[in-house]
Amino acid sequence: MNKIPIIGLPQIGLPLLIVKAQAKNLCFLLDTGSNINVLDKRVAEFFQLLGGTVQQQQFGIDGTLQTTDVVKLTFSLEEREYKADFSVMDLSSAFGKVEEESGIQIHGLLGCSFMEQQKWVLDFENLTLCLPS
Repeated sequence: MNKIPIIGLPQIGLPLLIVKAQAKNLCFLLDTGSNINVLDKRVAEFFQLLGGTVQQQQFGIDGTLQTTDVVKLTFSLEEREYKADFSVMDLSSAFGKVEEESGIQIHGLLGCSFMEQQKWVLDFENLTLCLPS
């Protein structure tokens, strides 16, 4: 098993992971309480992922029902490539305070369904993400 350090827990109490997408580093929250992956709208616009996307109804971070675009994003971690569907939402209000207080910008979140599919295991005691070999 590969063990990757998760960042953020000591500083801000959130399990964060740095991945690479289109030669850019992105910071994702590993969210065991979410069934879906979410990408910040600004990131989707930057990578020009919107347009011709599927739309679906999702509960937003604030608990309200929203119609969201769903986009595919390819990213890499430890020389492995992953493709996942992401609901596009404006995360600035949800994560703006984190960025303001810590300087850490969160670009989206990876939900528990994705982590289960990949057989990823969060080890909170050792602050690592365990990936299957």
